[in-house]
Amino acid sequence: MSLQSEAQSLAPSGVISLFTVDSSSVGGPIMHFVMGSDNDGPVVFNEVEYQPIDVQFEGLETSGAGALPTPKIRISNVDGLAQSLVSTYGELLGCTLYRVRTYTRFLDGQPEADPESFYGPDIFRFERKTSENGVYIEWELSASIDQEGKQLPGRTVIRNTCLWRYRYFNRSTAKFDYSKAQCPYTGSQSYDINDQPVADPALDVPSRRLSCCRTRFGEKNPLPFGGFPGVQRVPS
Repeated sequence: MSLQSEAQSLAPSGVISLFTVDSSSVGGPIMHFVMGSDNDGPVVFNEVEYQPIDVQFEGLETSGAGALPTPKIRISNVDGLAQSLVSTYGELLGCTLYRVRTYTRFLDGQPEADPESFYGPDIFRFERKTSENGVYIEWELSASIDQEGKQLPGRTVIRNTCLWRYRYFNRSTAKFDYSKAQCPYTGSQSYDINDQPVADPALDVPSRRLSCCRTRFGEKNPLPFGGFPGVQRVPS
């Protein structure tokens, strides 16, 4: 059963929210958890185990109108876990919170388990600690795009030039280096900057035109062109 079919079902299974806190930016761990109030034990989705933790979330829902949400998260401080994180990793400020939602029907171990069926991820950042006591610690979050310096669109729209990083031929190893490549071309044939076939792989250079994609992937095949050939200039 697909995600859409389950959502439209007259008797859908329960919706479950799965959270990941990535504190690697401050030297901390990546933690996966599910709300302990909804689950007595851990759950597994896409081979990742989410531990139950007593948490409370407010304002995580987004809408198509109005200001972006400024949600809050409260993590139980009774067992000292939250206090330990704050003391060790600088209050988690700047760390990232991910939320995905799925139906219990699609969790690992279920007959219809499907790791591709989920909503999200919703991405938030820890902005500031707003409250701390013996019961819980509370943080205010911000949406991923609601941050200083963020611009939309995230990429510059250029019509006829592909901006993807291309593979690099390493002469010392006599092999192509794909470690930083964004273009998916891995063919054995090399082409020069004019899209002409060449025998020397060291001369393999992309023209960055749409013809570059057509030459490498085929005229009638899907082209992973990194430009925007469909855009047009709007008269002022």
